[in-house]
Amino acid sequence: MTDATMILNEDGTASEASPAALAILGVTLDQLRELPGGAFSATEPDPEADAAFRERWERQGSPDFGGEATIRRLDGERVRIRFALSQLEDGRYRALLIPVAGSPDAPPVIYTAGEVLAEWRSAERRLATLPAGNPEIEQVQADIAAFRAQYQELFKRQA
Repeated sequence: MTDATMILNEDGTASEASPAALAILGVTLDQLRELPGGAFSATEPDPEADAAFRERWERQGSPDFGGEATIRRLDGERVRIRFALSQLEDGRYRALLIPVAGSPDAPPVIYTAGEVLAEWRSAERRLATLPAGNPEIEQVQADIAAFRAQYQELFKRQA
């Protein structure tokens, strides 16, 4: 399976996207390039919250980050995704999108690479405490795999 990746310009518009990313978003590459940044946001943007996040992020040295959020495709369908974002040397960003099960009404969650590692380790510790046959095991294993993939994606450009 090909990774669902996009290259985002500094203003949030897209310049490139893999076929898998286009399938998740439900658009063609030409359509994607014409859309403004934030076109897939499932909620109205909050300029104050966005500015506060950007300030914290820049104060921390603009680390790679990821998380989970809901996107709204142009056809109105809401899709829950995990994502990882890393800055490229030219100032643009590489985004990885992974569709996940979960409520599209769940709030977005954002992690820096260090936080992803902490969540991954926490999920591993949680798994170690679950007795055999516990129905939570499958979900915790899926979480571990997702955190591992997200962490590895966040550091792919440094490898």
